[in-house]
Amino acid sequence: MSPIASRTASAALLAVAALAACGGRPGGSRSDGREPEAAEPRGEAAGEHHEETPLTVTLGSAAIAEAGVETWTVQPVDLEHLLVLNATVEHDENRLLHVAANVQGRVTAIPVDLGDAVAPGDPLLVLESVALGRAREELLRGVAALRVANRAYERAKALVAGHAISEGEFQAREGEYLARKAAAQAAERALHLYGEDDDEIARLRAAAESDGSLPAGDPPRLTIRAPFAGRVIDRKVTPGALVEALQPLMTLADLSTVWVFLQAYEKDLALLSKGLPVTIRSEAYPQDSFAGRVDFLGSVVDEATRTVRLRATVDNRDERLRPGMFVKAQVDVPRPEAEAHPILAVPRSALQTLEGRSTLFVQVGPGRFGRRFVETGHSFEGFTEVLAGVKAGDVVVTEGSFVLKSEFARASLGAEH
Repeated sequence: MSPIASRTASAALLAVAALAACGGRPGGSRSDGREPEAAEPRGEAAGEHHEETPLTVTLGSAAIAEAGVETWTVQPVDLEHLLVLNATVEHDENRLLHVAANVQGRVTAIPVDLGDAVAPGDPLLVLESVALGRAREELLRGVAALRVANRAYERAKALVAGHAISEGEFQAREGEYLARKAAAQAAERALHLYGEDDDEIARLRAAAESDGSLPAGDPPRLTIRAPFAGRVIDRKVTPGALVEALQPLMTLADLSTVWVFLQAYEKDLALLSKGLPVTIRSEAYPQDSFAGRVDFLGSVVDEATRTVRLRATVDNRDERLRPGMFVKAQVDVPRPEAEAHPILAVPRSALQTLEGRSTLFVQVGPGRFGRRFVETGHSFEGFTEVLAGVKAGDVVVTEGSFVLKSEFARASLGAEH
């Protein structure tokens, strides 16, 4: 090759390398034959809104069948205004008693067992107490001393009337009588505080007024009785156990009514008030319902769940609702005037959350689905009100919408890369 040809070939090779380094060919064309894309304008200067999530995705017929996609045509519906809330059953605390004795002693008998039903006045426990024996003796001494002081006082009244004794001596005997009377009354009150009933105290008084003593073999025993009809739901002692005053011994509950605590979300508070009827349903008795009314509306929003606690007192005469059960509560709320006509609603299963917003997936063509951010209202009977975002006649996905949510998320990630 001549020197001139060699220099020409070298220059050509350098030009090709330069073009390759620049990613183009002479005239600005790309090596793949396509025209280079213009840089897309970014930011507000471009005058365009950047979408984080694609507007639509497409699924093949096989993918739709595998996902089990089902649809619903948005239409006005007339919903019965029933709020369905999660709830728990608890004891009616006005009919719950933790049984205890006001005196120290030893348990000698427990006539009832766990789960037994009792009527008012039925014996629950029998205690033998030294302290109770001393209180009884105090009443006996007080009544006997009062009887003597009363006779002296009556005699003094007759003597002072006949000027047989001085006024000062009469007042001394009167003071002694009043002091003995107060002591006897204090001993009787002490027995009442220990739990003795009127019949037992009357028996003690009769014994004191006769000969001032109790029959032999009459141990100081205290019988604790049921104050109302209920059921023994807990027992903490056994016969022979030593117990302290005010120590819990057993628990008695009247389950003919129970408290049901409902969890209501903030958005539903405007619909709720005291006196609203409530229907309780449970998985244990799916064919049965239990009626009650809201009688308490909480004043504090739980920071963790963002709910407010409501309470309904529910009739439970058959005792089928058990404290601790999880149930569903249907609250019959009044219909607002703004909703006195049919409203747009979709099944709750159609709603998904995308980018932190309530979203519906609308079928816009064969195998094509678009996402719509919507504004929702209250939920009733498995439907949720749609206030904005879709219109009547739109076809939304109710089943398989989670698969579409995944497809939109995947498409969004692909667009970012």
